[in-house]
Amino acid sequence: MKQEDIGAFIRMMRKEKGMTQEQLAEMLGVSQRSVSRWENGKTMPDLSLYEPLCKALDVQVSELLYAKKMSDEEKTEHGEKTALSLLTTKSQLETFAIFTEVLIVVGIIISITLTKVLADTVPEMIITLVCGWFVWGIGLVLRVKIRKAILKLEES
Repeated sequence: MKQEDIGAFIRMMRKEKGMTQEQLAEMLGVSQRSVSRWENGKTMPDLSLYEPLCKALDVQVSELLYAKKMSDEEKTEHGEKTALSLLTTKSQLETFAIFTEVLIVVGIIISITLTKVLADTVPEMIITLVCGWFVWGIGLVLRVKIRKAILKLEES
């Protein structure tokens, strides 16, 4: 997935459709300069533009990303690889989610148990509570982010 190859593919497909950079830019709601930068391999289109770009060029996302027209067999093969990759990613996220739950439990243990056991003075108690809440908070934030990532994968 090289930017230059994808840019050349965009240029080739645009010309095959008989479109100018300006026409493609107008269809996508971007500047002609943006299209030029994609085609020269300087930048990549924003992720939100992939679907409309592919529709405008009459290609599939896999063809865009591999920068070549594909046979139905190749599309199926690449689609299966992508699906397996998504399943692997989801599995890794779910495993990491277990780690975040452990962080949450450790944060609670630090906050409650260690505060009573280790803290003899008020400053020690405050420091122990803050440490516990920090670990607990990190666990919660990571858990929420992982959950959102898993939901996005499931929507795909």
